[in-house]
Amino acid sequence: MGAGSIRPPEPAADFGPEPAAWVRQHALPLDSTDPAAPATDLRPLGEATAPAVVVGVGGSSYGGHEHFTLGERIIRHLVEERGFRTVATEEDWGFGRELDRYVLTGEGDLDALMATANLPWRTAEVRDVLRWLRRYNETHAEPVRFAGVGAFDTRPQLYDAVLAHVAKAAPAALAELTGHLSVLRPDRPGFVGWFIGQVADKEPYVEHARAALRLVEELPHEEGDEEHAWAVQDTRQILYFYEHYAHHLIDDGYRDARMADNLRWWRERTGSRIVYWSTTAHSADAAQLAVAVPPRPALTFRTTGSHLREHYGAGYLSIGLTFDRGTVNSGWSMPPFTARPLPAPSGPAGFAERPLAEAGLPRYLLDLRGEVPPAVRAWLDAPAPTRIIGSIYDPEHQPAEAYRMSGGSLAGWFDLLVHCQELTPSQVL
Repeated sequence: MGAGSIRPPEPAADFGPEPAAWVRQHALPLDSTDPAAPATDLRPLGEATAPAVVVGVGGSSYGGHEHFTLGERIIRHLVEERGFRTVATEEDWGFGRELDRYVLTGEGDLDALMATANLPWRTAEVRDVLRWLRRYNETHAEPVRFAGVGAFDTRPQLYDAVLAHVAKAAPAALAELTGHLSVLRPDRPGFVGWFIGQVADKEPYVEHARAALRLVEELPHEEGDEEHAWAVQDTRQILYFYEHYAHHLIDDGYRDARMADNLRWWRERTGSRIVYWSTTAHSADAAQLAVAVPPRPALTFRTTGSHLREHYGAGYLSIGLTFDRGTVNSGWSMPPFTARPLPAPSGPAGFAERPLAEAGLPRYLLDLRGEVPPAVRAWLDAPAPTRIIGSIYDPEHQPAEAYRMSGGSLAGWFDLLVHCQELTPSQVL
């Protein structure tokens, strides 16, 4: 696995008229993209999640307003009607702890917190979800929590939390830990970019992080000590950050494996059912997903969803959010490094979404499981590309169909789909 050259386009598949006709017959129309709309149309989705302990909700765009709001509709339904008690995203673990504190207690200024969120989650739509979680917790005895399971950022607050625990639990070890963390602590604006671009020898940082984790793991503690368990997990995130940028800067699946580790850890510690709100490139069940992100080399990796399916079996349910056309925000990982609305035309013939679009319905839920006619099965199992518009997208320099994921099939990646014909841009803060 790892980076490779951009693959040539796959030959266009002719799926015939049967798949679109089957979609029209079996799709369950969704009444609205408004998160506050009644959720009676989502009851079949809730019933499908009955055996699940983790539900992956992944959009094929990071920047579509309706993908965010449909995600919120799903989250609200699973929280209110199905007992899910954690919402997790790819946000950094340490920042996730701050957002968790907000939804649990109301502590902190949400607007100020969101101003420091990572793109693509720094949107009004995500802020609305967090506000809703806070309102829900104000009136319900069993709270919903928020987890950031990503490992691509590191923030001083996490270091402070680990040091505070050691100062309380084992003050004799504090000086040694401080020595390690003083090397690692982010100490300047743009720390991530500085570490990637300016630090030639990254290995000493990794070694300090490993030593810090060993020290915290070996602190004296009683069995079942929750504070110790959280301190160890917090310290792991520091190591994950440095290992990621020292050894896995080109996405080879390390980050997805760590996100799965964090989700499993959260599930074991809290016992809560989790909505993992992500993108299809991470939530899909794909043992070897190929993602084309020109002009960068293609990436091939095992997804978080694949790790979760291996661990939980039917306890992991994969829901993909697809679309046909529209305008989405993207491009913040390319010059001029700022999110901007960009056109996303309909995918060409041969893309797996074509029958979904040809069904002609504005938005709907579709269950991909169960028996289907042979022509429909051939479409669902076809190794056809699907679109993915992440942070790297510029249709002025590369055709929109060049941004794709492959290496699997709709039925292999997803259990259910929520399709929206047209997207509008997300509201970036």
